[in-house]
Amino acid sequence: MSPTRPALTPQAAHRLLRGEIMPVVGCTEPAAIGYALRLLTQHLPHPVQPGRWRVILRISREALRNASTAVVPHLRVRGVRAAAAAGIASSANDFNIFAAVDLRRARAFLRASDWLEIVPVRRCGLYVQARLVGQRTSVTLAGRHDHIKQWMVAGRDRTPVANQMPRPPTLADIFRLARAWNPRLENLARDFLLRQVPAEPGHKLETQIARRITGRMTGFAHPVMTITGSGNQGIFIALPYRALLAKMGDAILPAVVFTLLAQVYLTAKHKRLSAECGIATKAAPALAAGLAFARGAGPAEVRRIFRDIPAQLAGLTCEGAEPACGRKARQAFRAVAPWLAAL
Repeated sequence: MSPTRPALTPQAAHRLLRGEIMPVVGCTEPAAIGYALRLLTQHLPHPVQPGRWRVILRISREALRNASTAVVPHLRVRGVRAAAAAGIASSANDFNIFAAVDLRRARAFLRASDWLEIVPVRRCGLYVQARLVGQRTSVTLAGRHDHIKQWMVAGRDRTPVANQMPRPPTLADIFRLARAWNPRLENLARDFLLRQVPAEPGHKLETQIARRITGRMTGFAHPVMTITGSGNQGIFIALPYRALLAKMGDAILPAVVFTLLAQVYLTAKHKRLSAECGIATKAAPALAAGLAFARGAGPAEVRRIFRDIPAQLAGLTCEGAEPACGRKARQAFRAVAPWLAAL
């Protein structure tokens, strides 16, 4: 008989969600590439110049797929080279790498040739390794988009000491924490909603979601509150709840906490990046489950939601970070709409 795991405390849940929610301009896979290049060049003794150095960039298949198809904000150029060039030209000191890019410098790297070699690797999920040839300098990101697995500068290890993230919640944890009306968790949930991309008055909610996601895939430069590494899933969850917050006030916040924790729970089961559409397998069932919780649903109904919505949306696969993501989000929203209408 396996030992019972200790319950996830509100403090641990808050730390877990804080680690999974962050504001990011642009798609998170190109941002991870840009972040790796920014770290790679941050502590070199001389500024890097096009044509004088060379980077080998190893990327997992799913990350390469998304980074190859997304448009880099401000540069308005699609692909891995654009993401790498923007990262080199960024002055940001965190993962929100495209928020502060010297466009003139980035374009100089885009025009240059033979400075970047892109190597796909057989790894699942998020993996980005940037290595400066001949300098014993490299950066490796793995797991979460912003997780620095290793950072070497001129042979010296600069890898930051990582605080271990709390474990993902169980379904019992999710119910208990959402029912607790914990002020810190609810303040975090409210902040997630209010800092999400602005609404578009005059459009139906499903159209707003589709437009915001399509815009993000095509270079929209407004910061997006991401959840478990996905801005599209953050938009999909936040916009319906923000409308409910305006209608119901803080009474809806326990449901938001439920959905955010359910998103982490489902991500642990379905992976961050895969061939499946993450809205279909994670965000849509997490949103529906939170809405069902708000009207009194118990664990059995939530388990059915976690099973039935992905099955209903099984035809939605991921071909990359493309404008078509907006159409898929519209279809997923229609699957969730009955739970929204019930409130």
